[in-house]
Amino acid sequence: MLSVSFRGVRGSTPSPGPSTARYGGNTSCVEVRSGDEILILDAGTGIRPLGSDLLAEFGERPIKATLLISHTHWDHIQGLPFFAPAYFAKNQIRVMAAKGNAVTVMRSLQNQMNPMNFPVGLEQMVGLTHVEELPSDSEMLGVFSVRVAHLNHPGGCAGFRIETDGGSFAYLPDHEPFDHADVPLDGKSPQARTDALVEFVRGVDLLILDTQYTEAEFPSRRGWGHGRLSDSVAMAVKAGVGRLALFHHDPAHDDDQLDAMVKRAREVAGVSGLTVNAATENETVTLGHGAVTAFPPVVSPLAKTGTG
Repeated sequence: MLSVSFRGVRGSTPSPGPSTARYGGNTSCVEVRSGDEILILDAGTGIRPLGSDLLAEFGERPIKATLLISHTHWDHIQGLPFFAPAYFAKNQIRVMAAKGNAVTVMRSLQNQMNPMNFPVGLEQMVGLTHVEELPSDSEMLGVFSVRVAHLNHPGGCAGFRIETDGGSFAYLPDHEPFDHADVPLDGKSPQARTDALVEFVRGVDLLILDTQYTEAEFPSRRGWGHGRLSDSVAMAVKAGVGRLALFHHDPAHDDDQLDAMVKRAREVAGVSGLTVNAATENETVTLGHGAVTAFPPVVSPLAKTGTG
């Protein structure tokens, strides 16, 4: 079985409070497990409660895990200084980045824990390894087959396709559709890049995709590096994925707005057979034998208030 647990689902900055309590306010972090192996995608503020849970689960036993960082914007690394297992030498937390990104990731992790910014230095996180690079864009990390795609985001961002014998999913955390780019990227036309990304995620059981903006919001935010609802649904349908999880929720979107986005996404999906939900903090999706656990249903504002 392959389990995918959402530990942080927000983009840009944490947004705690009663209006975001159902979907969650922590920034990007996803916990992945297959058997005894643990893979962590990104180290936003959601990694702090994950660390506490791991310490409670393992007790005196050493914790072994791999942390794969997509890119170094704050909402994807800002939780690492508060990841408690990293302060114990008995633990082995392997930190990895896409090919060519190790130096940048290491420098960013050090800088955010510079004495000007934080009272504890990265060198005190004795349970972490030095940042390693994936040797190529297709590698095995234990039981996890990891493929890398390069996404459209200021400063760059790596997307990952993760597969085991139990299932498959893709994690595209920060991505603005290529077809909104004004110029070719890496010598390829926007359409060619779009087609390649569709093939990258084709047929996965679960697609976790940056869908920060509605159709109405996107025009004024073009170039910011984040996704639009209609584009996310179109990619998922074209790629024949089983389930789409809207991700990287805008910090200004409350739970009711996310409910409305899910409703709209389902309308856009129509009769395609695509299942759409919004990624929800502390929700676990289990893949395997063709079964996927359900996300919680969308709760309408009327249902919550008890009025009708």
